[in-house]
Amino acid sequence: MAGALAGLALIANPAAAQGPSQPNDAWTFTLSPYVWFSGLGGEVTGPHGAGESFTADFGDIFGTMKFSFMSLAEARRGNFSFVTDIMYLNLQQGVPVPGFGEYSGGSARTQSVEVSAIGLYTVAEGSAGRIELGGGIRGWWFDTELRLDAGRLPARTQSASTSWVDPVIGARGVLRLNDRLSVTAYGDIGGFGLGSEFTWQAFATLDYRVTESVSVSAGFRWIHIDYDKGRTDISLDMGGPIIGASVRF
Repeated sequence: MAGALAGLALIANPAAAQGPSQPNDAWTFTLSPYVWFSGLGGEVTGPHGAGESFTADFGDIFGTMKFSFMSLAEARRGNFSFVTDIMYLNLQQGVPVPGFGEYSGGSARTQSVEVSAIGLYTVAEGSAGRIELGGGIRGWWFDTELRLDAGRLPARTQSASTSWVDPVIGARGVLRLNDRLSVTAYGDIGGFGLGSEFTWQAFATLDYRVTESVSVSAGFRWIHIDYDKGRTDISLDMGGPIIGASVRF
């Protein structure tokens, strides 16, 4: 599960990537709402020490996502960019239950909030695109629940709720295919035992510039989180298609 997110999770800024060059002392701002159709997979171990595994793909898009809000904002001046990402996900999906009838079925649900603040610096740029390196922090809040329906054994619920802040380091690259099309790739790693044990995300999008200030994007995003503190152990993966739009001003 998430929850971007994601960096998000970061989403790259296709409008800024493809727009005309700006003077070094001029600020540009971009707002990029997006939707991530993510599947779930992982294991949750709560305070009582009992763990459950689950997996479910993103095929049933609208049945899975009960509510979500996702948006990115970027401020850029010269070679510097400051990116903030906010993502709220409320996902619920039926999951297969292994065994021989101990449980008749099950469902996994997660509510998650991700907020990140990342600084990036352009280390190489040319007519074909640019490469940026940087880092920052990403905060997570998770409330996860796995419900197993009664079979030969009585019904049970396993849940965990926790929050933390991760330091992250990342890189973003933009490859311009022509005046309107470009490909953006982003990846980061973080945690290092300071928040989570380890977290990473990667995504790639194909970006199309509609006007000088408006772009649309489509691609794929994957996030892995490994958190183990106290008696709470969360190992989660989220992955699926992502679509969005960017308005630059």
